[in-house]
Amino acid sequence: MGKERRKSRSRSRKLSSPEDTDLSPESRLQLLEVENATLKAENRELRKKLVEALRQGGNGARNKPDKQKDDGNRAARATEEDKRSAREEPVAASDTNAVLLVNAQMEAYNEPIPNNIPPEKRLPMVEKKLMRFMVQFDDKVQILDLKSGQTIIKDRNLFIKRYTCVFRESGSKLQGSCLKRFYFDSSGPTYCVDYEMHESLVTAMPGTPPDGKLGVREPRTEHLIVLYEEKGGKLTRMWLRPDSEKLGSDPYAGEDILASSEAYKQFEAKLKEVTGGKLGERIFHNYHDIPSVG
Repeated sequence: MGKERRKSRSRSRKLSSPEDTDLSPESRLQLLEVENATLKAENRELRKKLVEALRQGGNGARNKPDKQKDDGNRAARATEEDKRSAREEPVAASDTNAVLLVNAQMEAYNEPIPNNIPPEKRLPMVEKKLMRFMVQFDDKVQILDLKSGQTIIKDRNLFIKRYTCVFRESGSKLQGSCLKRFYFDSSGPTYCVDYEMHESLVTAMPGTPPDGKLGVREPRTEHLIVLYEEKGGKLTRMWLRPDSEKLGSDPYAGEDILASSEAYKQFEAKLKEVTGGKLGERIFHNYHDIPSVG
């Protein structure tokens, strides 16, 4: 069974090999998603076989002669514990939240792409970075403007074009940072509000396609507040607004100051709207290193 699983993984890796330069970024992403779905199906099948094997082993323990009754009881108890663990394992394996996914996408976002190398070497690096970045996002991911409610990026195709431009044009100095965060813990969809700073960010000119083919803006530093939504283990929607007061960059602006700001109140209103008022516990983090006195 283990050999079959390794062979299947090997076949999947060959299909989705990043070295296959004939495939577009979209096609490579699709192959990675197929591989992921295949591995999940294999894991489910293996868990079923494990539970069945444990069940058969438990029956055998109960049918032992009386002289081995104590050993059989101990084996049965151990088997029951193993079965309970097997039933709980799929839940634990699929456990994720907005914070874990946002941290993972930011890690990929910050992978440097050198500027001073030939395009034939640089573009494959951009594509690989894009694939690692996109793994965290849902097929129907959207970016929306918080204040107006208008959709900035309406689908995955435009999302890919936007970040291909960002990674290609921003180069080695692109750096995204989460400075402060509100996280809302819950058993259903999870949310976090991040105060971010993006340095040396390059995007398409306003009013032009997001791929940057009609021109790009000069590198800039952008202060943003972003509400991330996680559903089903993927990031599904992002609401943006500028951090015009730059509260994220102020190391001494704590939870009370942020929570009383007009910007945060708008995000809180949006959270109540999308959750039906059922917000989980609010957890705040300030990621600035604040020196202590004394």
